[in-house]
Amino acid sequence: MRLFEFFDKQADLRPDAPAVLHGSSVVTYGQIQTESRKIANAMMETGLARGAKIATWIHNHPSFFSVQLGVHRTPFVWMPLNYRAIAAECAANMEAFGAEWLFIDVQFAEHIAFLRAKVPSLKGVVVLNGEVAGVPSLESFCGEATAMPCELDVGPLDTVTLISTGGSTGRPKGVMRVSANWMALIVNYRLKLFAGSRPVNLVATPLSHVAGEVAHAVFAEGGVNVILERTSPELILEAIERHSITSLFVPPTLLYMMLARHVPGKHSYASLRHLMYGAAPISVEKLREAWSVFGPVMTQLYGLMEATSTVSIMGPDEHAQAFESPRFGSIGRGSPLVMIDVRDKDGRFVAAGKKGEVVCRGSNLCGGYEANPEATASAFREGWFHTGDIGIKDEQGYVHLVDRSKDIIISGGFNVYPGEVEQVLWTHPAIQDCAVIGVPDDKWGEAVTAVVELKPGASVAESELIALCKDQLGSIRTPKSVAIWQSLPRSNVGKVLKKDIREHYWNAAGRTI
Repeated sequence: MRLFEFFDKQADLRPDAPAVLHGSSVVTYGQIQTESRKIANAMMETGLARGAKIATWIHNHPSFFSVQLGVHRTPFVWMPLNYRAIAAECAANMEAFGAEWLFIDVQFAEHIAFLRAKVPSLKGVVVLNGEVAGVPSLESFCGEATAMPCELDVGPLDTVTLISTGGSTGRPKGVMRVSANWMALIVNYRLKLFAGSRPVNLVATPLSHVAGEVAHAVFAEGGVNVILERTSPELILEAIERHSITSLFVPPTLLYMMLARHVPGKHSYASLRHLMYGAAPISVEKLREAWSVFGPVMTQLYGLMEATSTVSIMGPDEHAQAFESPRFGSIGRGSPLVMIDVRDKDGRFVAAGKKGEVVCRGSNLCGGYEANPEATASAFREGWFHTGDIGIKDEQGYVHLVDRSKDIIISGGFNVYPGEVEQVLWTHPAIQDCAVIGVPDDKWGEAVTAVVELKPGASVAESELIALCKDQLGSIRTPKSVAIWQSLPRSNVGKVLKKDIREHYWNAAGRTI
């Protein structure tokens, strides 16, 4: 089945049922189905060739789904842009892959001329959620287009989505997601979490990434996606109670902010069934705190764009079973349709308890990187995708992440895994978030250095944090210094940007290695 067919099954069955809540607006399954079919039929009249890239730069809004599903109904390729990205990044991504059409939210309309100048392949622009002089609105673009289904031939291995891995600096890689990947994603969620339910899901992060993938798994069950008009920890906590939210995805950094702003007794979280976290390593200490605050609902999502973000889903039942063991904080044993394992640098599977690179295989794996056979051959080998993450597998097949392979610090000839140091720092009650990196050092080569962000109103001495690490980790892995920053740099999806922190130190030293 194709992505839109999961949606259509629910729209055909219950066209008047609410699909999206956005502020005071209620949008039904039938309305999205109709609008997406009109968009598809209008797109088919553009004369674009099969495989043309259709970019979308849309804020979290019901129209996001209409355009996404509309493009999926055609033989074109949907190319989502993060609404938090800057115009230069969007232009770089569109130019790199030859985007030919753009659906853009009216709030980004000031950048249309810039994008047209930077992306010579761009043939058409359509504005959503407003009017802009000289640019067709969605309504005028669709015109008299019919809402009848499109008849098209898109096979399970045809590329239907292109997701860029970057673009503001350097050449981005384009992850070619095939039609079968979307089916695997929905089936993984259905088998592991949502089967037989009608979730009420809160959308708090960009729909162009994990939140949008979860949203379609919710649609496949006939559920409702509630989109916040703006996102803050306080609004999320309030919305859980107000909308009787059953599921929610947040990156760890946002979860930490929610915990810091939680006031006992102020809100009820009784409706929650799955508080999903992922996109970055999590503090085990804060995971335990979340378990006590939100209840037995914590759900780990481990994935990468190349693996359709569903390498492993570890549900609340597995969290409960592991609560008193070192397995708590694991990424799980793999999603229902995914195999996961750990290999050494020579590609051999390692024994339980040994470190190695996390690999996975299944129908969730993308078709490779667009026009980049070298990168594809490096990451996809012998049917396995090599994630670049360092992990340890236990006797039951549960994998615990240690770090990213590129983040390993070599200090005094010893390998130091930053994730192990960060886990200790996260246990301190004053720490909201942290990042551990190696910085240039004449004696050690790289000196282990911690950069921390404190909870609002908190304070802590550098010596206290160093003593905490030394007591639990020993001298080699203990940071030589600790810096307190007002806030850590983060990506558009909430990941701490260690590369930016490294640049702060390495550029000052005039070195890159």
